[in-house]
Amino acid sequence: MMRKSCQPKNNVADDKIDPLNEGVFIDEKEVKCYVACIMKMANTIKNGKPNYEATVKQIDLLLPDDIKEAAKEALTACKKVPDAYKDGCDAAFHITQCIYNYNPEIFFFP
Repeated sequence: MMRKSCQPKNNVADDKIDPLNEGVFIDEKEVKCYVACIMKMANTIKNGKPNYEATVKQIDLLLPDDIKEAAKEALTACKKVPDAYKDGCDAAFHITQCIYNYNPEIFFFP
């Protein structure tokens, strides 16, 4: 559902976003803003930037018990990444990439 909403909004093809789950992050505005759109729909963005507290709440609500702690650990390790970016799409993209790099075993992106 999120993908069906965010993909056309950002005019991004499957071949640009499917690789995210394999750790291939294509550094293009459409991909970055697609990532931000997904995060907005998941209620993990506040004031245009990824929000740590909101993301922790969503982890508790949405993720299976067996990966919740690992996801929180990855999120905590990447908590400061958005601070380096003024643009919300850049911030969302780079924190997502950081989380993948921290623990690819638990990573999934719609």
